[in-house]
Amino acid sequence: MAGILDFLTDVGGDRDLSGEFVRIVTSPDCTQQDLADFFAARNYSDVTPADVDKILAQRENIKRDFNVPPNVDY
Repeated sequence: MAGILDFLTDVGGDRDLSGEFVRIVTSPDCTQQDLADFFAARNYSDVTPADVDKILAQRENIKRDFNVPPNVDY
């Protein structure tokens, strides 16, 4: 089963996957369950709740690093 390291490897080379990830993780309504569902739906079933918590703790950094405007409308 694929986990967080597999995801990080894949997201670096897949624009669609990285776009989906950035959209969901930077959404103001994104919850731990939303992110867990994102990984499960894409067959990264070994991503743990601790992995998800670490990602959510970095949301502001992800927004800044990917230059996501605060009022972006998807």
